Amino acid sequence: MLIAGAALVVNAQGYKDGIDFYKIGKLDDAQELLERNLDKAETNKAEAYYYLGQVALKKGDTGTAKSYYDKGVQANPNFALNYVGQGAVALKNGNAKEAENLFKQAEKLAKKDPKLAIAIANAYYMADANAYAKQIDKQKKNAFKWNANDPDYYIFVGDDLAHKQEWGQAAGQYELAFQREPANIESRVKFSNVDFFLNENRAVEALEELLDLVPNSALVQRELAEKYYEASSIKGNVAKAVEHYGTYYNNPNHFAKDEIRYAQLLWMSKDFDKAEEVCDGLIANATDPSNKFFGYRLKFYSQCGEQDWEDAAETGAKFFALPANERTPYSVTDYSYYATALNRTNRGAEAVATFEKAIQQYPDNADLRSQLANVYNASKDYVKAAEVLQGIVDSGNYDAADLYRLANAYRKVADNTTDDVVKQNAISKARSAINGAIEKEPNDLSNLNMLAQVELSAENNEYTGGALNAYKNLIDAVNKNPGDENANYYYMMGYRYLATYYSKQGQMPVAKDYYIKWLQYDPENENLRKFVEQLK
Repeated sequence: MLIAGAALVVNAQGYKDGIDFYKIGKLDDAQELLERNLDKAETNKAEAYYYLGQVALKKGDTGTAKSYYDKGVQANPNFALNYVGQGAVALKNGNAKEAENLFKQAEKLAKKDPKLAIAIANAYYMADANAYAKQIDKQKKNAFKWNANDPDYYIFVGDDLAHKQEWGQAAGQYELAFQREPANIESRVKFSNVDFFLNENRAVEALEELLDLVPNSALVQRELAEKYYEASSIKGNVAKAVEHYGTYYNNPNHFAKDEIRYAQLLWMSKDFDKAEEVCDGLIANATDPSNKFFGYRLKFYSQCGEQDWEDAAETGAKFFALPANERTPYSVTDYSYYATALNRTNRGAEAVATFEKAIQQYPDNADLRSQLANVYNASKDYVKAAEVLQGIVDSGNYDAADLYRLANAYRKVADNTTDDVVKQNAISKARSAINGAIEKEPNDLSNLNMLAQVELSAENNEYTGGALNAYKNLIDAVNKNPGDENANYYYMMGYRYLATYYSKQGQMPVAKDYYIKWLQYDPENENLRKFVEQLK
């Protein structure tokens, strides 16, 4: 019995969620929920047909709107609002007298009803607010006279002000509405939507209070989750968004499209297992190709986040096998993640092919070329890596870091060839690249270190003096900036070169001092320690 009772509570909103979505202007969502719940036993069909008619009327489809209003009258001839709907269609068709008669018929069924008066005022407003200003004013006055505490009056006034972009005054009217009826969903949500851009905390608080009063409302659950997602000034907003989206996800009136947002938030929060679970449901139940696309994308991203590379590569293959979808093309990140997964599963050739396909689609994206170079480096194809990085520099869209990486690529080409011509050409290009980086960032120690490494490669790593000045300059620069995070490493490399060079030159007294300094920055090197002790 408890389980059955809980299920009834969860479903309590039913078609009424669709009405709430209509009232805040989300017409497609309203239509979907009204249609989804239309044939349920608890649905008041006359009311549901009225709001389906309102959705169609707002979309400009008077024929469909009239069809729904007529069905509403057939479902319950005593439900007054469908006559208002028929009157609204008559107004749209230029039949003001027919509309007036239909409104009178509605008023006979719901005498002195402020909500009916506002519904009629809205019908006139939708037809032509200026032409029917007197009729609108009459209905407003009647609504206020019959019940000054009915929230619909204040909402109508607020909507008119919002239409005129008088946002502050509109928010004030919405606030008056929910002060009179604290659980009124329409006024609170509209207040929050207007107030959010002025005061995020206040807008969210209004929805938090409302959710306590109407805990099963799909609209309130969703709006609150979205507000937290968008609220940059609220600490822990993403975690709150995840929490409320989780509640909304379990509401039978949630939308499949919102599962994408929920999965995205779970992925952002690194709750990868739950994100995959949501994505699996989205993929299995998707009727819209876009939903399936995003389901596979976020599942794939989550597996990459877990570094579950085998599954990521498998899901990535399914993702990229989906039919072409012009609305949601594959992104740079999609290609990058997929190539990474392929590379991590020792499928380097497929990773390269993926990057090359991505570069065809995004030819100006330097990051894709940079990542392709990384794949070539990982497979020790240094010539290809250098070619790709050279392409970045040649495009003109590069920075000092690109020059550094280009110099390193050419250095590796030089170190891994037996062809003297290729080697000298690579060294020349490496020098040019790193000197360009130094020119852009003269105080960057990593650039000075790379220049020293290039010169060491130029002398075939034989410590014959070709890199002597470069390493001396590196040590001088580190002396001026000893707080650099790599300072110890640079000292170690510099003193190693100097010690080895002077030792080869037969200048052991000079070399000895540098060996001692080298050991100071390479204390775990036992062979070096023993050698230094022998020198003493």
